[in-house]
Amino acid sequence: MKLWNTINNPPSEYSGEKARILTALWIGLPLGTVSHAGFLILFWALDYPVLAIFNLFSLALFAFATWQLYRGNLSWAVYGCILFELPAHAILATLYLGFNAGFWLLVFISVAFIPLYPMLSRTARVLIGIVLVLGTGVVALVAIQNGSIYPVSGALSSIFLLMNLVFLALVVTIIIVSYDLAVERAEHAQQLEYDRAESILLNVLPARITARLKSHEEPIADSHENVSVLFADIAGFTNLSRNLTAQDLVSSLNDLFTRFDSSVETFGAEKIKTIGDAYMVATGLGGETDHAEKLVDLAIAMQHSFEAFRQKYDLDLKLRIGVHSGAVIAGVIGKQKFAYDLWGNTVNVASRMESEGVADRIQISAETHALLPPRFKAQSRGEIKIKGHRSRECFLLD
Repeated sequence: MKLWNTINNPPSEYSGEKARILTALWIGLPLGTVSHAGFLILFWALDYPVLAIFNLFSLALFAFATWQLYRGNLSWAVYGCILFELPAHAILATLYLGFNAGFWLLVFISVAFIPLYPMLSRTARVLIGIVLVLGTGVVALVAIQNGSIYPVSGALSSIFLLMNLVFLALVVTIIIVSYDLAVERAEHAQQLEYDRAESILLNVLPARITARLKSHEEPIADSHENVSVLFADIAGFTNLSRNLTAQDLVSSLNDLFTRFDSSVETFGAEKIKTIGDAYMVATGLGGETDHAEKLVDLAIAMQHSFEAFRQKYDLDLKLRIGVHSGAVIAGVIGKQKFAYDLWGNTVNVASRMESEGVADRIQISAETHALLPPRFKAQSRGEIKIKGHRSRECFLLD
């Protein structure tokens, strides 16, 4: 089970081509070690001393390469076993036991491994494969012409041929499995990266805008006749920030805005952006008609979140919130670090509702007040002069 987990999930330092060949080697090298031990016993029993001695060397090489592999060294496995021992074994056994014994098939194990080699260029892989195939052909012709050096019966040749065919098929299966696992890992990694990118994109843009952006729609611009816009700003935060370290400043703002984000998600609003210690939200961009009610409910929830934040850090801060309703233009601007934003008089008035508002109160425009159901109680402040705009009647929620 531990070996399978290692094969299926290679160490993080192995990636790409190394991960592909590791899967095959982790299975193939122990299998090769056992096989050479069997050939050593078999050749010694059949009184084939040259092949027995060579398999003794091969057994030691495969065992050492397996040990090196599990220590993270691929070189002995690739160069020693795959590129040297297997072709040498195939050539020697073919010359001594003849063509019909099928030991020349072992060369194709090396050829099958070649595409997996991480330390060789593609050109080198192709050239080595061609050399091995042509060299095998020459050795096979010599064996056909001269016969075997050792006496081998027809039955024994058939057994050798069957063994080599089965072994070749087994190794090819291992390589196919290694590719399959590599593809699965690559697809999984790609999916994780896609999900991560999608999550980041959805944190930057609304889902409906993300879908249009991925469909290559350009430019993305919409007119909305009925939306509500909220601005919130922390009164006194600029002075406080002078006494905070960079880490404390960012950490505290992140805590507060994370609380706001949670409320935004709860009420189905759309966070537009933060500007310093200011926070901008909108509702109605999806066509909902209760946008003013939703946004005022959100504003109340933000007040509660801010009070909890203020008590947690024991801060002498206050929160101003302003809301206005009307028409806006929405769209995506920029090619790099693009942003979804709102423009129009409604946005400007909403900003003034906040900046001309009262600390720790929610100030709304007459337009927003007219859209609210009776459950919301508000007091009129009368007409207030708003910078850059005509005087407007404003209300403070109770």
